[in-house]
Amino acid sequence: MLNIDELFEEKRASVPSLVKGKWYRVQWTPDLSAGERLNLGVAFVPVDGKPYIQTIEEFGRLRCLFDESAEFHARLACRVAELMVESEPNPEMWNTPQLRIAEGGFAQGESTIEIVDRLMADVVPLGVPQRSRAEQHKPTNQKRAYKQVNDALSFRLGRKYREHVPENPKVPTEIGINLFLPFRRSQGSEAATLVSADFTKPEKIKGELYIGQRDITMATRQKEFERGAMFILRPGGHMKREVMHAAEEEVREFSRYLQSLGIPYYLGKDTEELTDIIKDWCVSEAA
Repeated sequence: MLNIDELFEEKRASVPSLVKGKWYRVQWTPDLSAGERLNLGVAFVPVDGKPYIQTIEEFGRLRCLFDESAEFHARLACRVAELMVESEPNPEMWNTPQLRIAEGGFAQGESTIEIVDRLMADVVPLGVPQRSRAEQHKPTNQKRAYKQVNDALSFRLGRKYREHVPENPKVPTEIGINLFLPFRRSQGSEAATLVSADFTKPEKIKGELYIGQRDITMATRQKEFERGAMFILRPGGHMKREVMHAAEEEVREFSRYLQSLGIPYYLGKDTEELTDIIKDWCVSEAA
C-alpha cells in the first residue's frame, strides 16, 4: 500500500537544504584623506562551514577612475582581504586602516558560490568587465573550482566524505611550502591535487599546472604519500576560438609531460564532470 507520508519524506530528503549565513562587503579606501570606500569583493560566512571570499579579477574600471598604479594597490588589498578572511575566524578582526570588511546582513541560497556570485553582481560594480558579459570569459580559478567540487563531494560521498576529503587541504613541508592536496584514497596513502587551466593566458595555465605537478612530486618524494594524482579543469567558457585552441594545446603538452613522469592525471570540462571523476577516484582502489 502506498504510504503518502513516506513519499513526502523521501521527496524532502532529496531536495538540498538552503545554505544560510551572513555576508560582508570588502571595502577599500585608496586615499585615507578622501575617505572614499570602494567595494572590491564579497565574503560569506555560512552557519555551518568556513568563510568564503571572492574579490574582483577585472580592474579596467578601476584604472579608468584612477591610474595604472591603482591596480597594483587594489590587487594587494584583495590579497590581504582573502588572507584575513581565510585565516582569521573572528569577523570583528577583519579590518585595517584602508581595508574594511563590513557586515551586510543575512543571505541564503542554493550554495555559497551562488550566494557570492549574486552579491558580487549587486554590490561590486567595479568587477563588471568593460566589455559585455557575453563576450568576457570569467575564469574558474583553483579556489573557486575547489569550493564547487568540495561542496558537491560532501553530498556524493556521504559518510565517507571526511575519509577522502580532509578539512584542511594544505599539507606543510619541512622547507616551508604548503602543498595543496585536497583528496585522498587507499586509506590516505594516496593524495591528489586540483588544478585549474581555465585561463586565457598560456603562461598562467603553465604556471598553475607546474605548481600542481610540484605539489604531487614533493608529496611522494618526501614519502608523505605512496602515490599522487592530478585533476585538471580544462579551459572553457566564453573564450575566442583561437584563445581556446592555444589554452587546450598547453594542457595537451603538459599532459604528455605528466605521462613522461608517470603521474596519473584526469581532465574535466567543468567542475561537475570533474566532481564525478574525483568521486570515482576516491572510492576506487589503486591499480
